[in-house]
Amino acid sequence: MLRLLFISLSVITFAALTKNQASAEDKRPNVLMICVDDLNDWVEPLGGHPQARTPAMARLAQSGVLFSNAHCQSPLCNSSRTSLMLSRRPSQTGVYGLAPWFRGVPELSSLTTLPQHFAAAGYQTITAGKVFHGGAFRKRDPLGRKEFDVIGPPGSPGIKPPKKLIPPTPGGDHPLMDWGVFDHDEKDKGDYRVASFLVEQLENLDGKEPVFIAGGFFLPHVPCHVTPKYWDMFPEQTLILPHIDRLE
Repeated sequence: MLRLLFISLSVITFAALTKNQASAEDKRPNVLMICVDDLNDWVEPLGGHPQARTPAMARLAQSGVLFSNAHCQSPLCNSSRTSLMLSRRPSQTGVYGLAPWFRGVPELSSLTTLPQHFAAAGYQTITAGKVFHGGAFRKRDPLGRKEFDVIGPPGSPGIKPPKKLIPPTPGGDHPLMDWGVFDHDEKDKGDYRVASFLVEQLENLDGKEPVFIAGGFFLPHVPCHVTPKYWDMFPEQTLILPHIDRLE
């Protein structure tokens, strides 16, 4: 069984894994959740941009159920991820920005998160990359519970050019606000490390207990750096700019 949920801030994919399924006595499926930061409907399955080339996502959508009218709870990392992991709206949590970490909010500090719910049901829980926002989840909660049993590489852009490729930007010139082309090894990207860790975990499932695996990919969150290999696939004169509806 394969379940897909595409939302405008992130792509969240839930998949019941078939390899090394639980024993005949335990029919609970293994569950894989994939989060993709800042990905919108430009991917092939949703047809949001005519030049998008995302064959892996197209295959994934074809093998499951595609929700084409899903919406994120909040258009920002921390607030939307808090909503997803707690199953509460931002209007209920009061978390609307990149802070606070919800465990620091007294009325939210002891709530059970999605991975903790799986753990309470007898699942081993594994994560890598950007699932929660920031690294505070690596600590135990006020009740002494871990957010995940196994924690892999953190979410990050990984390798960056020696200096920014674009001029200073308004609003503070944030170091992540950058894009462009520079020659680098894909293996040095943060998402490559996350994917490699997740593949290793999937290949080594022992089937003794069901697992919940949450993997979060940083891109296409800024900085948007690519190698010449991918940039050359789209000559500048052929790029189609997205349509933007402007409010007058």
